[in-house]
Formats: sequence, structure tokens, C-alpha cells
Amino acid sequence: MTMQPGALDHDHERPWADQEWTQFQRVQRMVNHWDRPGWTPGRRSYHWMVMLGHVPALTAMATHCQEQLRDLPHLDLVPIASLHITMQRLAFTDEVSPDVAAAVVNEVRRRCADLPAVPIEIGPLAGSPGAVRFSVGPPEPVSRLRNLICGSIAEVCGNAALPERASRFVPHVSIAYHNTTANAQPLIQRVASLRHLRPVTTVVQSVDLVELRREGHQYIASKHAGVSLTNGPLQHR
Repeated sequence: MTMQPGALDHDHERPWADQEWTQFQRVQRMVNHWDRPGWTPGRRSYHWMVMLGHVPALTAMATHCQEQLRDLPHLDLVPIASLHITMQRLAFTDEVSPDVAAAVVNEVRRRCADLPAVPIEIGPLAGSPGAVRFSVGPPEPVSRLRNLICGSIAEVCGNAALPERASRFVPHVSIAYHNTTANAQPLIQRVASLRHLRPVTTVVQSVDLVELRREGHQYIASKHAGVSLTNGPLQHR
């Protein structure tokens, strides 16, 4: 039986989540998430990610939300084991050598050597023009970790390796991707009915460089290397 997540504590202010929800409510048309340049059959990409498919409270909340969205057309549900926060893309694997990827990993390890684990809240549910996703915050500690990753990429590969849009970072956990253009309002209304669920608290203990590939309308991530943060035992709540 699927665990039912608890109700949201409305006394707890989450300005980052309120802002993301306000922006999603203004979306008029959903777009095709999969319409992205560079992705050809069999091509893979290096991405830095925080993998979260092992957090029981998050997987329960995501499963519950996906069950409530399953009947909507044009949504591709994210496999629960693949839940993640995308921190930063490095490059397609055919654009960088293994030595360069290893150098970036070593630089991230050096910069994160004294960085403590990052407590986060995941939720409530919101979205973007191409996805349904949980807000993640507070954003500042997550952005600090990401800035160290971006600095490492720039140190090894040069500033040109970071796209201009890299500065527009909103941490989130996607649970479904939209696969065509369509009126956004029916989806926004359905998401609104799920925003009462209480956010999940957990701790980011590591960040991984993964090889990402696409199989149909699904991402498959294979861990290439991991970087641990300074922390004690992880407790999921």
C-alpha cells in the first residue's frame, strides 16, 4: 500500500517554493521537454547530480503524486529510483576526454573537501513549462555546492564550458516530463490539488558525476564518480 504523505504545515514559510509556484501559475503553454539540441540516438552526457531515489519519504511522496497525475495525457513519469537534483551539465561524453572528466572530479573533490552536508526540504509540488517537479530549498546552500561544481568545470575546461543559462539555477526534483505542446491550465490545476503535501526533509551527503543517456522518453543515469561531503550519519525523515 502506498504511504500517504502528511499535510503541509502552512505556518512554515518557504519563499523559494512560493516563487516557483507563482511562476508556474503564469505558464500558458507546456512545451516538449525532450526537444533539446544535441541529443542523438546513443549519445550520452556527463551531468553532476544529487541522486535521491534512496530517500524513503521522498519516494513515497513522489509515488503518491505520480498516481494522481497518471491519467493526464502528455506526461512521462520519472522512475522513482531515478529521482534527482540536476546540479550542472559538464558536456556530452564525446566532447571531453576521460582525463578531462577525471580532472573535473578531482577539482570538485578538492573544493568540497571541507563542505558540510546540506540539509534540504523537497516540496511542495510545482512545475515548469516542461516538467512537474518538487521545489527544493532553501536554495542558497544548494547553490553554494553548485557554484563549487561550476568553478571546478571552469578551472579545468575554461569559462566557455559553462553556458550562459548556467547562472539561472532553480533546484528542483522532477517527477514527470511533458512531451508535447499543450494548454498548461489543466496540469496546473491538478498540481494545485497536490500542494498540501508536507515537504520531505533530508540531507545531501554526496554529489555524483553520472553518464546520462536517453531511452525513449526516459533518462538512464550511470554513476561515473562520486564526491562525498563532510557529514555524520544520514537520517531520512
